[in-house]
Amino acid sequence: MLAGNKCDLENSREVGLGKGKSLAESERLFFVETSVFDLTNVQITFEIVIREIYNDDKLKQSKTKRKDPWVWPKLSVLQAHLKH
Repeated sequence: MLAGNKCDLENSREVGLGKGKSLAESERLFFVETSVFDLTNVQITFEIVIREIYNDDKLKQSKTKRKDPWVWPKLSVLQAHLKH
């Protein structure tokens, strides 16, 4: 994810919209411009980051065949592994 901040300050922009988009595209990243001042795209930016982290973890989980990475194994299972 590449997020440009302060999009509400158009006149004092240091990096142009096209340059930001181009960099994101070349790096195969999502691109979004945000503004904390007027909350432009702030929520959606966090939603995208969380969704991509979840999807990446889900993909890794399917490759390792873990049932649910969000749930710890039962204590008895942990104890069995520790004994061996």
